[in-house]
Amino acid sequence: MTDGTHGTADAEEVTLWVDPVCAWTWITYKWLSGAAQVRPLSLSVRPTGLGYLQGTPGLDEEHARFLELAPGPVRVLAAAGAGHGTQAVGPLYEAVARRFHEAGGLYEGLHERVRGLSVQAKREVQASLLEQARDVVGEALAECGLPARLAAAMGSAEWDEDLRTAHASIPRDGLELEVIGVPVISVGGRVGVFGPVLRSAPAGERAGALWDGFAALVREDAFLELRRVTPRPVPTPAG
Repeated sequence: MTDGTHGTADAEEVTLWVDPVCAWTWITYKWLSGAAQVRPLSLSVRPTGLGYLQGTPGLDEEHARFLELAPGPVRVLAAAGAGHGTQAVGPLYEAVARRFHEAGGLYEGLHERVRGLSVQAKREVQASLLEQARDVVGEALAECGLPARLAAAMGSAEWDEDLRTAHASIPRDGLELEVIGVPVISVGGRVGVFGPVLRSAPAGERAGALWDGFAALVREDAFLELRRVTPRPVPTPAG
């Protein structure tokens, strides 16, 4: 195993860049964790707060409030990695994201709550939930045996440079690549790719078969992009 996640000593290195508030990334993480049980891959997790690294404050108060709160959980991942080694990031990400996205979590039913609302109203709902995230992060820190004081990183921009560095570490092979969001995966140090975005996390041999297809694509230098043209459904983390 590497970085507190999954794999074997001779496995192919897979790096996943994450933000705990993203439900789609949580599903991808669960799929990769399952694939590592049936395929020779070793999963490492790196933090990156793409939402605020690429976003700029809007004109409305709720958007600015959302952008202020959104980096909180991923800043704690950065602080944990800096103080306790990169091996602390994976378990802490899992503990935080589970408390956000699994049944009974902070974001349970979020998509139903915001369906049909204006962008401003959606941001208001999201911001109100993020204001409760400190308790979630505190519970996750305790589960991982990490100091409770790390939760203070949620409100501290001092960790943003660490996150920019982690974001910049996504392999680009000298190309001008536009990273549009998370999840981002690099296989064996190759160019980072966005996705795959999954509606649920397959397990067992299904997870392995999906990994086989995904890995074949990203190992092919000619591969550029694959995207389904239908609208995204509501994510269902329980796979």
